[in-house]
Amino acid sequence: MNQDFVEQSFFAQESRTTKALSFNRFEFDYLDDVWVLNRNITIYVKHLGKFKQPLCDDIRETMLYFAENHSAGYTQTMAIALKSYLQHSGTNDFTELGLVTFYNLAKNGTKSNKFIIYVSQVRCFIRQMRFLGLAGNLDESIFILADRWSIGGNDKGVPVLSFDPERGPFSDLEFDAIGHHAAYKYAEGKLDTEGYVTISLFKASGRRPEQLASMKHKDFFWSTSHTGSPAYIGNIPRAKQRGGKFRHSLVPFGFTLEIGRVIEKYIKEQVDSVEKILGCKLTDEQKGDLPLFMDSYAMHEMQHLTSDRLSAFLKSELPHIKNVDLTGKLRNATNVLGVISERTGQQIHMTGYRFRYTLGTRSAREGAGTLTIARLLDHSDTQNVGVYVANLPEFAIHISNAMNQSLARYASAFMGKLVSDEAEANAEHAGAARIPCREADCDVGSCGTSAFCQDYAPIACYLCPKFRPWAHASHHLVLQWLIEERERLKTDTDGDMQIVTINDRAILAVCQVIELCREFNNG
Repeated sequence: MNQDFVEQSFFAQESRTTKALSFNRFEFDYLDDVWVLNRNITIYVKHLGKFKQPLCDDIRETMLYFAENHSAGYTQTMAIALKSYLQHSGTNDFTELGLVTFYNLAKNGTKSNKFIIYVSQVRCFIRQMRFLGLAGNLDESIFILADRWSIGGNDKGVPVLSFDPERGPFSDLEFDAIGHHAAYKYAEGKLDTEGYVTISLFKASGRRPEQLASMKHKDFFWSTSHTGSPAYIGNIPRAKQRGGKFRHSLVPFGFTLEIGRVIEKYIKEQVDSVEKILGCKLTDEQKGDLPLFMDSYAMHEMQHLTSDRLSAFLKSELPHIKNVDLTGKLRNATNVLGVISERTGQQIHMTGYRFRYTLGTRSAREGAGTLTIARLLDHSDTQNVGVYVANLPEFAIHISNAMNQSLARYASAFMGKLVSDEAEANAEHAGAARIPCREADCDVGSCGTSAFCQDYAPIACYLCPKFRPWAHASHHLVLQWLIEERERLKTDTDGDMQIVTINDRAILAVCQVIELCREFNNG
């Protein structure tokens, strides 16, 4: 960020026909190859020019619609999806052949899980073109074709369901160690106040980096209105709200008194530092509008602004840290701690989302229902929180044991052999039959024998030495279904554990396959 950018984007006075305002009120020229949509996201649209004319102009105008009316992240995904279409469809036009080629790459499993999202986004894009009246250069047949596609939603809850040691919830030992080591290092002066505040906010709130990065000093205050006794409150901006702009809606969250005192100390230190660098006192309003976490270039910009422009600058999102940089601060702070995971033997892999997953999982273990967890994690509804409730205590014990212990301990669970894909299974046994999981609408592997089998697939398959699971199959969907089935049995049998636990070995086997897949795909 530089002074010219601030003058042109935030304080721009000129208006040209090719200028546009993004959903987050950032000005850009839609004929340029680079669009700055907000402080976090810049998209590159040079590849749009590779589409043939006059379709190219219709596509750019549709992309402009997304930039002006949808979030920067969603618009960026659209741009990436169109680039992927150009790379893999074999054409620079939207045609039946190009779309079928693109769709088949997603459905045959040769591409990553993200690829199916690109297919879905391309379909959404051409539908929007029709809605905007920009489909004059497209044949009606492609809409008929796309409408017949069966495209599954984005996989949700994979790290949580599989207790992924790199991306999923922290174990109790890991979570407690982070808290204790942070307190010790801070007390010893080896972790600065900003680092301690960063860890504490993520650990206590479970909020996304985007939300914490958008907080201002005025969001924090002491209050007795919620508990009757003094409590430290943080008004945290909501994220992922349809139609929501920067800090459009705030939700109060209570912090412990100890965290509150550290945040207050950090805010005072930051105000003193800013006033010293600027060489002047800030007004109370300006102090309140200071970002809790400031962008590294913001201070330089602030030194060149008049008082009025400084006030306007502080009210905007421009001085706030980028999401990726806040995650970097979190990693740097936890690197100081040097906490080793008992599951990997390595230093804990750190992301803000792991704290979020941990908060949801621990809440479920304490008996919280979906509505409570949704409110705790600031979800608008409960559609994405069922994954936490699925990990009730007895499940968590079985699954975490499977993931934490040596896989040799569970050799009697999964006894088959992992293969990279269906082709490798067929090389070993020609014409190997696919093993479906109809409940999850996916195929998970191949059978290594032609013998007649009446066992219930895929549950029995995961326990069979002839099973050849594919390394890139959606085994987490099988795990999710088994857990849901276990809960159903628990309800239907009034907790008869002889029946409820009938598939527990299969659950362990699926967990082992998921772990083997992780090792295979990362190896």
